[in-house]
Amino acid sequence: MSTETRRPALVALILVMGVGPFATDTYLAALPELQDSLATTATVVQLTLTTFIVGMAAGQLLIGPLSDSYGRRRLLLAGAIVFTVLSVVCAVSPNGPMLVAARLIQGLVAGGGVAIGRAVVTDVFHGPRAAATFGVITSFTFLGPVLAPAVGGLILAYGTWRTVFAALAGLGLLMVIGVAAGIPETLPPRDRHPAGLRPLLGRMGGLARDWAFMRHVVLQCVAGAGFFTYIGGSAFVLRSVYDISPARYTVVFATNAAAMAVASLMFRFLVVRTGAAPLRAVGVTLSTVGAGGLLAVALTGPSALPLAAAWAMLCLVVAGMGLTIPSTTALAQEAGRRSAGTASALQGGLTFITAALVTPLTGIFGHDTLLPMALAMSLFFTAAFILMCFVTRTRTPAPV
Repeated sequence: MSTETRRPALVALILVMGVGPFATDTYLAALPELQDSLATTATVVQLTLTTFIVGMAAGQLLIGPLSDSYGRRRLLLAGAIVFTVLSVVCAVSPNGPMLVAARLIQGLVAGGGVAIGRAVVTDVFHGPRAAATFGVITSFTFLGPVLAPAVGGLILAYGTWRTVFAALAGLGLLMVIGVAAGIPETLPPRDRHPAGLRPLLGRMGGLARDWAFMRHVVLQCVAGAGFFTYIGGSAFVLRSVYDISPARYTVVFATNAAAMAVASLMFRFLVVRTGAAPLRAVGVTLSTVGAGGLLAVALTGPSALPLAAAWAMLCLVVAGMGLTIPSTTALAQEAGRRSAGTASALQGGLTFITAALVTPLTGIFGHDTLLPMALAMSLFFTAAFILMCFVTRTRTPAPV
């Protein structure tokens, strides 16, 4: 499966795997405007984000395993087309419920693209080469949750929240072209698994009982919980505590995105020499230290420590995830290589289910102070650090 003719275009893979994370919160800076425009509640507005994340999780769990039976390319192409259409629906939505429903289905097909994209990489590359490829893709695609608000803020300078979704429709068209021109079928019929619910559940059950695979998934879920607590709460918390403008909020996220990009690129160059597991240890440690520092800032109080202190700690958290995400992805995919689409579905789907559960936390426990968000992030990353120490005591059967 590694011949030159079967290798997909890297740009196409970046589009397929990056559109979903990018579309998760491109419009974060516009949430207050969206609420006023649709004359709805803050709860409904947050649901447009939460349902998209739920859709991303469900799409990975449902569509990823299907690609082990029906192949990768046609499912990717269908998903890209539906994503584009749903972006237009979001742009013209007249009320909150319609926007929530459209975001749910949009997330479903976007999640399928993420899961199948990981499987395509696993089909074509092995070992350190696969890990390095995940690192390159991650440096672009997993910037989405932190870079998207910055891009959305720039769009809002010239348009409204509807313009943001119109831009996503244009990005969807690029994804359709990328899949059609740049991603061949990487799973030939002879290598496919039997179709049907029973074989699918059998593959999922087999991987779920395999600790060599699931230990990476559990670690990714716990670290992802800390990361998505930041994603879901920072827009409200930073505005409430530090009274920052949308423009300054954009600068904060852009800086953090740059830190994540640098860390992901470092991963790409270092992983061939060091392996993925040591780089993951560094990433989890950096994020844990950053979350602990943010908690210290919260306990000290914003009147004593300025925005720069909280900003620096958040930047450290995000930079650490730039190492944690690609390394954990590579380790999990290698451990679940026998059913790459199903393995991708489980690790991505369970991570996004976790994200959907933790995203509303700051809304529930309050965003008038920094403490709830900082405490939740610190607890999640500390748990991830402890789990990482436990996981690294056991040798991976097929080290990456």
